Amino acid sequence: MYKTCIEVDSLSLHRPNLKKLCISLTSQSDHPLLVLRGTKNKITNSEHWIPKLYFRIASCLLSCCDLKCRVFKNKLIFTKLSSCFCGIIPPVAQQLHRENIQRIVREALSLSKVSPSELSAIATTIKPGLALSLGVGLSFSLRMVNQFKKPFIPIHHMEAHALTIRLTNKVEFPFLVLLISGGHCLLALVRGVSDFLLLGKSLDIAPGDMLDKVARRLSLIKHPECSTMSGGKAIEHLAKQGNKLYFDFKPPMQRAKNCDFSFSGLQHVIDKTIMQKEIEEGIEKGQILSSAADIAAAVQHTIACHIAKRTHRAILFCKQRNLLSQSNAVLVVSGGVASNLYIRKALEIITDATQCTLLCPPPRLCTDNGIMVAWNGVERLHAGLGILYDTEGIRYEPKCPLGVDISKEVGEAAIRVPRLKMKI
Repeated sequence: MYKTCIEVDSLSLHRPNLKKLCISLTSQSDHPLLVLRGTKNKITNSEHWIPKLYFRIASCLLSCCDLKCRVFKNKLIFTKLSSCFCGIIPPVAQQLHRENIQRIVREALSLSKVSPSELSAIATTIKPGLALSLGVGLSFSLRMVNQFKKPFIPIHHMEAHALTIRLTNKVEFPFLVLLISGGHCLLALVRGVSDFLLLGKSLDIAPGDMLDKVARRLSLIKHPECSTMSGGKAIEHLAKQGNKLYFDFKPPMQRAKNCDFSFSGLQHVIDKTIMQKEIEEGIEKGQILSSAADIAAAVQHTIACHIAKRTHRAILFCKQRNLLSQSNAVLVVSGGVASNLYIRKALEIITDATQCTLLCPPPRLCTDNGIMVAWNGVERLHAGLGILYDTEGIRYEPKCPLGVDISKEVGEAAIRVPRLKMKI
């Protein structure tokens, strides 16, 4: 089914075992850079070449605007625009998207050797996300829909994350999914392609956002071993050198018997601790603390324990209500934070104790990517769900919940979670 794979990427230029063809449009860091690259991917124990085209405009080292387009050889195309804007100005991002999307889609079709008339459908992320970026992607897609008379498949960003595992592994419904990233944190039961029960979510910030903020507060960009890493990766790397028990940070919401998460209170405690240590060591804000590794280790351990306990309760709730199999249930973990191996090990302790199987997509499919939106479109196309032949009235939704929220019911169940030794 899948014949070729093309990637256009401006930031991640060095990966092992990849055939590369680099075409530089400009060498300046604040302008687009085009890279064409082939890459292999395993799908249910067999190797195929998955076609994809990816374009990224880099703004600065800590922020970027993403314009993604993928063409699958089963004749499904989608466009996705997403932004993480630490320093990005949304109107500027919107303009950059407008200037590049037509050329990128044309390039994707050309490289995949698929003409617009051969397409079976057009799938586009319309919720949730940055409004200005979603608007550009939606308006362009609808013009294609009208021009080429193709059905339109609107995609929920979090649904796409949740279903990615079915591209790489043979996973049947239902399964439990934990989505943890810089912008999201939620637990949901996936009963079908578009059938989700939301068990719990973050009441404030996401874990990836907190890790990034702690890394910035510790000024890890100035640390010689962490200067080129993202905040979350810097915390994970430095934590290996620290003592996780040196600081006694308490996991949030210990008395709340639900599956919701919270990270802002913990971040406030950590900020106060860092400030106190700066005073003790006689250094100014922005300098590296001698205890930075210990703080990183304690922060990572506390977050891992918090996420693990809420996930443990979700598994017990689903099994108690016969929503999951008692013996061979599956927990899927995705999102950027899912690539943190320490947090994965904490979750492995939970799945081992509850007779579940832990599955994670490959790291490159855990973070925001175009393939997941294409695959979500394939799933919906095959299931005949959400395929629109009349797009009048379709709108993007910057904020949109996932599925049916039963988190109140989870809280009312007040399930006690047995204490497990988190030997990681």
